[in-house]
Amino acid sequence: MHVALLVLVALSSAVAPDAHCVRGIVTDQSSGVLPGVSVSARAADGGVLASTVTDGGGRYVLGPLRGERVLVTFHLDGFAPAVVPVAIGDGDATLNQRLAIAPQAETVQVVAHAAAAAPVAPPPPPAKIRPRPVMWAVPDHDPESVCGPAKLESAPVSIGTIRARRYAANGLYGAGDELTVDGGTANGLALGDHFVVRRTFRADWDARDLVGEHTAGLVQIVAADERTAVAVVIYACDEMLPGDRLAPFHPEPRRPARPAGTPDYRHAARILFPDLGQMIGAPRKMMVIDRGAAFGVSAGQRVTLFRRRAADRDPAIIGDGVVVAVRNESATIRVDHASDGIFDGDLAAIQR
Repeated sequence: MHVALLVLVALSSAVAPDAHCVRGIVTDQSSGVLPGVSVSARAADGGVLASTVTDGGGRYVLGPLRGERVLVTFHLDGFAPAVVPVAIGDGDATLNQRLAIAPQAETVQVVAHAAAAAPVAPPPPPAKIRPRPVMWAVPDHDPESVCGPAKLESAPVSIGTIRARRYAANGLYGAGDELTVDGGTANGLALGDHFVVRRTFRADWDARDLVGEHTAGLVQIVAADERTAVAVVIYACDEMLPGDRLAPFHPEPRRPARPAGTPDYRHAARILFPDLGQMIGAPRKMMVIDRGAAFGVSAGQRVTLFRRRAADRDPAIIGDGVVVAVRNESATIRVDHASDGIFDGDLAAIQR
């Protein structure tokens, strides 16, 4: 008897420190406790990690649970089911859930004598309603820092590639569309993660054969197994295409443009190229310059756009803009005003 007790104590103390529980109370809309509610925790691939039933006081405990995120589901006949995403942190999580009464449909049958009528075709079967995916909050960020073109400074990163729209064979992908992705948890895709959708292009008009990155939009992973995933489009910068790759999302905060300063013409940056499919810069368009963080460039800085002519000693100013995203050796600017078309080879003076 003493040996068995020692074994039980040893086993209970061997639970991994990163295993935690989700606990709470389930009530109805009038705050009355609900016993007998089925509660379960599911992983990103739909597998059940733990399940239980609420006691007489509506209380439940799910666990032990490991991982960063789980989906907790609540089900009781007569009530609308609920699905709630929960992040598993350093300790137990508390989730008190209120269930709403399920909508009731009432049928009234009226019987009357009538003359024989032509047969009526049966009504069509109800359309299948697809369940809406559970979405996680999108970090607040500046979409312009995502949507602008960029210079490819190293090998392109690909965590997965878009295969197709989930419920249609063609058409443009827009906000809310679900996409199937070649790549899953083995590639680093996890439930709730956000990724930018990119493709590379060559600036063929530049003698140096520069390679740029075009960003098509932002997506969120809502389901994933080891090799495949489902992503929902948060927003599209323009059309997304099959074969576009998923790259890490680094949210940049919204930064107001800095006050106007003095253009540094002596250390001006050279404009490399505009975005994919564009030939010149114009107001509200994005362009890439050959100066970045290594040269002290930062988001929010204003730039003066100009070109030099052999006959003129002073620069010919053709517009202005603001830096919206920065890499180490390059940056992306948004053109705010232009008095002429802006081409690769024109210059951008950072306002100090």
